Amino acid sequence: MKLRVFFGIFLIISLTACSSTKQTVIADEVIFYGEGEHWNVKYIYNPELYDEKKVNWVEIELKDLELSQGDLYDIDIEFESRDGLITGNVGGMKTKIKGNVISFLVGTVNFETYKEDEYKIRIKFKDKQDVIRLQLLN
Repeated sequence: MKLRVFFGIFLIISLTACSSTKQTVIADEVIFYGEGEHWNVKYIYNPELYDEKKVNWVEIELKDLELSQGDLYDIDIEFESRDGLITGNVGGMKTKIKGNVISFLVGTVNFETYKEDEYKIRIKFKDKQDVIRLQLLN
């Protein structure tokens, strides 16, 4: 009986130790990047901007059409991470537009950001929709 208890405790400790993953906290600005059928996306995580204002920039670039300021109200996004989901209409956000690149501020959706993080963004624009996975750009 003591052997079974000892083996059970050993097994639990071993499984706990093996299941923990080491994650690297981000100390400098990094870019998480992904490409879709219609859009290229960058999530630019800047720890200083986040600490100061609790926001970071997302850049979306439409590949095949020219954008106008009025098009911003036709773009809906869902930005997802392991800790949360942000949804909204780009026209209602603080934006910058230069050619086909739209930059907008989003609240950071993770309580802590790691290099190993992945994000998913869904962009709906008129009759086009992309779901894009973002990973750390090396």
